[in-house]
Amino acid sequence: MEDKKLSPMIFVKVPFGYGVHKFKLMKRISWGAVDHLILQTIAFGPTTPDELSKRTSLPKQLVIEILIPLMQAGWIEISHIDGRYQFKITHRGLAVSTEADLPVNKEPILRIRSFLVDPLTQQCYRVDKKKKQAFLIYPKSKVHRVIEQYGIYATEVRIKEPVYDPDISEIYSCVAHDDEEISGFESDAVKPRYGESLRYIIARVDSENKLQGVPDISDELRAEIISAGVKRREQIRLLGSAPAKGSQLSFYEASPLEKVFPAALVKSSCVDLLATPEEHRAHLTSEIRCAYSRLVIHSTFLNPSCIDLILEDLISAARRSVQIDILWGQCPPEVEDKLSNYKRVLESIESFQTYIDSQGLSTQLRFHREPTNSHSKFLISDRKSGEWHTTFGSCNWLSSNFNRIEASVRIVDMKIGSIALSIASTLAMGRRGLANNLSRDLAVQSARLAAWAKDQKSATPGDSNSVSVRVITAPEHHKLAKHACDEAEREIFVCSHRVSYAGDRPIFTPLKASIKAVPLIKIRIAFGRSSGEMKNQEARVLKEKLEGHGFEVIKADDPQIHAKFLTWDDNNLIVTSLNWLSASSKGDYLGELGVHVFGGGYSKTIKDSFDKFYG
Repeated sequence: MEDKKLSPMIFVKVPFGYGVHKFKLMKRISWGAVDHLILQTIAFGPTTPDELSKRTSLPKQLVIEILIPLMQAGWIEISHIDGRYQFKITHRGLAVSTEADLPVNKEPILRIRSFLVDPLTQQCYRVDKKKKQAFLIYPKSKVHRVIEQYGIYATEVRIKEPVYDPDISEIYSCVAHDDEEISGFESDAVKPRYGESLRYIIARVDSENKLQGVPDISDELRAEIISAGVKRREQIRLLGSAPAKGSQLSFYEASPLEKVFPAALVKSSCVDLLATPEEHRAHLTSEIRCAYSRLVIHSTFLNPSCIDLILEDLISAARRSVQIDILWGQCPPEVEDKLSNYKRVLESIESFQTYIDSQGLSTQLRFHREPTNSHSKFLISDRKSGEWHTTFGSCNWLSSNFNRIEASVRIVDMKIGSIALSIASTLAMGRRGLANNLSRDLAVQSARLAAWAKDQKSATPGDSNSVSVRVITAPEHHKLAKHACDEAEREIFVCSHRVSYAGDRPIFTPLKASIKAVPLIKIRIAFGRSSGEMKNQEARVLKEKLEGHGFEVIKADDPQIHAKFLTWDDNNLIVTSLNWLSASSKGDYLGELGVHVFGGGYSKTIKDSFDKFYG
């Protein structure tokens, strides 16, 4: 057994982003029949917990637990009557005690809450100053004095190019207690910079490399802190225990991780693949007509003639009290001859909104004028049953004539719905990142849905009727493409609306490596048209070149393909907004969005659908 003297406790200084806001919150109290019974009993006259316990046949401790929220609601109070402290009903309590159901208090309460931001993952952790915590937090001015007392047994984690930029919905979910919902917070118009006010925790890595003195942090940060401790312990073993004169605190460098969304296990019956123009047209109409209280549409482009066809459906939904927000991604073009078309779109938005306002629906149906600078396309809506539907894919819902082949995936799941609402919240801030009512409203709904999702009965791991679904961001696309090339055993199929020379760098290289490694693998490439400065003749030359490497290349232009997807073997499908063969995945992480579906045979389904048109 290793001598613990040779494996001393190591103390690791860890930086965190720090935020503190005054939040608007509402208590989530679900009243039951027993609460009603206690209130009605007190309505007959002041009484004590002991008397209530006898009259209701309930344990005294349970009676006390019921009395506390009734007091917080303002329906009962404590009074000194006849030399005893007794509970008596208030005027408000007497009024509600006669109702069939106790009302839920929806008056917001202002509370100051603080939180830490994970330096690697940007997750948030609540700081509860009123409750005893297993960790201490230090400001920069104090942490140095504390850490230096541990001498050679101290080290620190330094973050290379740190980013402290959590989603608003992540903050809301973090600071809310189990019985609360956050409805907003007081902040500046511009999103706060949580890295400007760092806080530090001194973590402890013991002789068995177990971590102590930290909140429930991410697995990634936990691993890096332990690695820092192990590295420092090894340095002590090699260099001895005498500190060098004037020596500085040793450090371990770590890099932030790219922001990724977690996968959700979803029942196969809750995942639908849309692969024809008719399916997309019907789906848009259905989402508008069936939405219960919320509909968010994000389309890269807006076409006034396409909007005209669905405007009355949108207005009818708004009259049913559906909150509809329409976002779009196209930013002003740099080319002068395209600027006039862009201005006409802006004028059309103004015209549509003026008409909507004249119908008295200005707060229900809104075309947001600030573009998001995202090429993604998605729909989010809810149903009266409580279901949330999210659709990601290639279709520009508000500029499509539904005469091209598209590919989209619709998922019915609260976890995915929460992620989509969080994405919409971030995009609603526009290119300049300005917070607004919509971004906050969507973040509130995202946090609420995330809380509900915890109670949602989800699919069971290993269940043959379930699939894994994950929303993927722009930077992940070509990493997943490389993964597909490394993992595929039988077939890889890449479909893109456009092809250009730019595509040669991110995807063609791993495809060529894959066919060298597995000569019998089948690689199919499909595209509709050339992009940018690439001429049709050059596209034909590229096609011949790729065929020379053993690829099957399909020009899918009759009908025109607009779908963008990647499949490998029979169980992996990525449906996305990214043009695999022409666009770069660099840039803003929400600039392109897709969905990776693993399982369920969706890869085969979309290939079969493609072959019906182009086989």
